[in-house]
Amino acid sequence: MSLVEVIGLPLRSWQRLKRLWRTSVFRLALLFALAFSLVVGVSLAGVYWLSTQYIVGQIDVNLRDELTQLRGDVSDGSGEGEGLVGQIQEQVAQTDKSSRLYLLVDANQHILAGNLLRWPDDLSCGQPAQFSDQSDIVPKKLQAEDSDIRVRALSTRLADGHCLLVGQAMVEEEGFTDHTGYLLSWALGIITLFSLAGGGWMGLAVLRRIDTITHTATQIMAGEFSRRIPDEGKGDEFSDLSARLNQMLDRIDELMAGMRSVTDNIAHDLRSPLTRLRNRLEISLTHERPAEEYRNVMQQTLDDADQLLALFNTLIAIAQAEAGMRREVFTTVDFSTLLIDLVDFYQLAAEDRGVHLSAQIQPGITRLASQGLLTQIVVNLLENALNHIPAGSKVAVTLTQQEKSITLTIADNGPGIPNPADRLRVLERFVRLDAARSSPGSGLGLALVRAAMHEQGGTVELHDNHPGLKVLLTFPRLKVS
Repeated sequence: MSLVEVIGLPLRSWQRLKRLWRTSVFRLALLFALAFSLVVGVSLAGVYWLSTQYIVGQIDVNLRDELTQLRGDVSDGSGEGEGLVGQIQEQVAQTDKSSRLYLLVDANQHILAGNLLRWPDDLSCGQPAQFSDQSDIVPKKLQAEDSDIRVRALSTRLADGHCLLVGQAMVEEEGFTDHTGYLLSWALGIITLFSLAGGGWMGLAVLRRIDTITHTATQIMAGEFSRRIPDEGKGDEFSDLSARLNQMLDRIDELMAGMRSVTDNIAHDLRSPLTRLRNRLEISLTHERPAEEYRNVMQQTLDDADQLLALFNTLIAIAQAEAGMRREVFTTVDFSTLLIDLVDFYQLAAEDRGVHLSAQIQPGITRLASQGLLTQIVVNLLENALNHIPAGSKVAVTLTQQEKSITLTIADNGPGIPNPADRLRVLERFVRLDAARSSPGSGLGLALVRAAMHEQGGTVELHDNHPGLKVLLTFPRLKVS
């Protein structure tokens, strides 16, 4: 590793940390970690407080039992205090250096017995109390074990006015609570650390996935249109996003390829009529001609111009249909009546070509649609069928309605399109099969049908009719509410 790389490594790490801090996921994870740590800290503090309260409660129970036992060993009355002196001295002698403390004082707080040096300050006889760090109260033999000793004490007033105090030096209890607090503090610190580390890991994982998408987008912007976002196969929201973006890129690539194809096909299809038009005009200018011949040349030129205008109008119609620019003119259309009228209109043309045109139309079918688009779809399909089948053939038109869809079928028994790939290809712009090149047309009819069906929310499918071609149009049922 070079010196420049060694120097740049901390800089890159710092930049990555700055990017990590700017990510929403890391901030949310950090906020969650802090909130989680706060909740855990409050919970652990509650556990610590409950533990100390439980210990103090148990000490109070023991002290209360001992007070009851001491008073029970002597008779009640005016001499109850003097009777306890021997009992307390015996208990003090037995406890020696233990943590149990006793004190018996008279009404003037003169010590009668016990191992406490004096009565604690601010302690009323008959009340529980806790005091600490009073070296003039606790015996030195107990202070040697802990310089900051705390004492929990209970006291009671006797019948003769004396006060009896029984206490517990909380040496072991304090050690337990301190150790518990230490452990809980460590637990809180570890939990907080792992929460922050988890948030950082989540942020880095999300940042890595986003960097992959950003890198791919940068490559596509640089002109590498075949690049796609790699799918890690985790099935999460990033995988779904990558799949949708890749589908969008595929669609854009398909549209761009279609645009290039359209451009090439337009240039090819315009070349012939423009060349004919130019040659015809050039020839007409070579020498003087009769007025009738000039009129014929002008008429042929107008026919070529009309052909070019029709080509451009069809392309505009396809573009408008694909962009959904005609949806605002959707109305309720009586599809059955419209189809009957169109079939009747083409009956004469079919008879002239020697073709039998029949229809089986379910009455009363209506839907929300553009009547102009529906008319254009049916007209294109009928003309396509009549132009590409020989005399003696049959064309059958069928319209049916299902629960959720409307189906229109136009089938013939002509030569058809045997190749499944060709049946898909003829739906593209300017595609004409070899058998159709001798007949007039631009190869836009079926492309316009597909675009119009897309705007209507339907689908178009071409099937082999054995023999012939069957065009299946499926419309979703749409009605005005």
